[in-house]
Amino acid sequence: MASYLNIFVEPPNSDRPAVGMNRGGVWEYEGTEIPAVGARDLTLGERLNPLLVTRPDQEPVAVLLPVAEVENDPRLGWAWQAGKELEGEEGPFLQVPYSLWQEHAEEIVGAWLPERDAKGLDRRLAVAERELRFAQQALDAARLVRNCLVVFATHLGRSRREVGECLGLSLGRVQQLNENPPSEVIEAVDEMVEAAGLVAKNIGARPCPREDIPRPRAMSSEEHDQLIEIMLLLGLLEEGSDGLRLTADGASLSERPVARTARKGNRDRERTGDATK
Repeated sequence: MASYLNIFVEPPNSDRPAVGMNRGGVWEYEGTEIPAVGARDLTLGERLNPLLVTRPDQEPVAVLLPVAEVENDPRLGWAWQAGKELEGEEGPFLQVPYSLWQEHAEEIVGAWLPERDAKGLDRRLAVAERELRFAQQALDAARLVRNCLVVFATHLGRSRREVGECLGLSLGRVQQLNENPPSEVIEAVDEMVEAAGLVAKNIGARPCPREDIPRPRAMSSEEHDQLIEIMLLLGLLEEGSDGLRLTADGASLSERPVARTARKGNRDRERTGDATK
């Protein structure tokens, strides 16, 4: 396919999660904090767009709601209670008083999304913007992981030159990543160092069967198991027939002091305790 056609073709991830309204009244893709592209409130009146029943002078007296729509939406129970079922050429309808319909027509029943409800260029524009937002979130998440690992490697004693050679980055770039990293990077690395250091101390110098490793009190069994798997992944542990053994990197964690974030938290707790005495 020609290169320009690749740009305009529908992306492979054309189906994305449904949307939901957050506490701030913003429509987001469910399971993310990504605002839904071009989303606006969809009212019941817009969704159903019912047929009007009018008097000879065109004054509306009732609306006709498709029975199929009412059956599939528990929010329309009021229509069953007040409506009268009629047969029509396109299927059965419920005839509901117009005054009652007006009470419910402006209720928000979902979101109008251009990526789903628009057509042509407007729809394609919305899909492109949505894919960009998901890609940006994935890039931000990947950057956070990379930056945490760079700082973690330096913490374990890797030289910045060694890290740069591994990643194909200049010494200056590695220096930038280690100098004044974002607080979320510092906190993640500090928590990892503290947690892995506790496990390393509990394992000690000899191999230890996985099931015999003491679990820190503040750590759930699931978190403990996941931490061990991550330590294996990062080369802090090795597993053999006689159990888990610390590598040189893992052993260095057991020799290090508690992480900075943990120490700060302890000082804060000490101040709080002094203030309450």
